[in-house]
Amino acid sequence: MPPRKKSIQLSTQELIEVYQWVKKFNLSREIKSINRDLADGAEILKHLYPKLVDLHNYTRCNSTRNKLDNWQTLNRKVFHRLNIYLSEEMMADLASGTNGMLEVLLYEVMAKYCLETKSRHEPNESKEYIECSDRFA
Repeated sequence: MPPRKKSIQLSTQELIEVYQWVKKFNLSREIKSINRDLADGAEILKHLYPKLVDLHNYTRCNSTRNKLDNWQTLNRKVFHRLNIYLSEEMMADLASGTNGMLEVLLYEVMAKYCLETKSRHEPNESKEYIECSDRFA
């Protein structure tokens, strides 16, 4: 799968689904601005794919350079295993918190996770299961 294009935009309903889905996670800090507070990457993926993500590889940071390093590491170690490919330009946009880019990626991750999980087992069977929209049933 080639890297996604920057022109992807989510509908209002898709954005609402992403925001509601993110709120279901027990994260280490409250999310006030999704682009700023999740711009360094890995915590949600750790909840979804605990065997793929070692949080010690990712620093909680404020600098765009360090956030970019985190996205590059996620792209190399995690996303390629999920068949999600990020271009250098998209990783730079994610690190800088460009509006809309993180939501597009989170929507793709949410859809992939929900489809995988629903096909594997019932919601009550997994401790790691994060409830998904009926859209992905």
